[in-house]
Amino acid sequence: MTIPYGLAETIGLRDEMEDGHAIWDDEETGIFSAEVYDGHGGWIAASLAADILTAFFLARQKEIWRERGHKELDADALRDAYLAADRYIVGRTESGSATATLYIYGGAFLAANVGDARIVVGEGRRAIDLTVDHKPDLPGERDRIEAQGGRVIAYDVARVQGVLAMSRSLGDGPLKPFVTAEPRVARGFFGRGDDVAVIACDGLWDVLTSEDAVRIARTASGPSDAAKLLEKAALDRGSTDNITVIVLDLRGYTASCKGDVLHVTGVLDCAQPGGACSAG
Repeated sequence: MTIPYGLAETIGLRDEMEDGHAIWDDEETGIFSAEVYDGHGGWIAASLAADILTAFFLARQKEIWRERGHKELDADALRDAYLAADRYIVGRTESGSATATLYIYGGAFLAANVGDARIVVGEGRRAIDLTVDHKPDLPGERDRIEAQGGRVIAYDVARVQGVLAMSRSLGDGPLKPFVTAEPRVARGFFGRGDDVAVIACDGLWDVLTSEDAVRIARTASGPSDAAKLLEKAALDRGSTDNITVIVLDLRGYTASCKGDVLHVTGVLDCAQPGGACSAG
């Protein structure tokens, strides 16, 4: 599978680049992925996650394909990979990483995240968020944290234990179990109207809306130019954070899709109180 993509990344006004990223185009399985890792407390968690998460996922996905005898993306396999990556990271560093990963195979997708890295797809006049920003003051996130004995304390923004401004991540061992590595995984199918995808860290989303990102990406000559334009737009609007952004040109891939519009068929989220721990 060949999906044209562009990448832009900058340290911004920070002292250290803590972001990571990965692109996989796996010949054996035919699975393509675009991934952004937004580290905090150092770069180690993001770097480890970029190296191992998809390796874990592909290994588990191939096992499931052999067991079932048919091939489709499996949300439980991706959840297993997130949790395995988290265990690996916690044993090696106290740093953490927000994460957003988009996997594409056979017209289908899995879009997963922990933290406030985000995946957005452009479709006609819509910008479709495939992820949810995991902020501590979201009702479901606050309920979970407080049920486990943790606290959400607001200084400049809401923070878990007064420290971390997100409620899910890979790593962050000292803040467990309040900060969980349980991903939210959306499963579905692309439509012919889906033309662009943007995967980025909050250095972009703090100053650009999802609609802004899709609109700017569409003005570019190609995905590489689009990623650079989005990086520049974020800096121009005052972002001081590390910025990592990946843009996918989906037009060639989605031209052969069966449906006209994107369709989410299920969401796996085992961290939401009362939520369905099943992809449906």
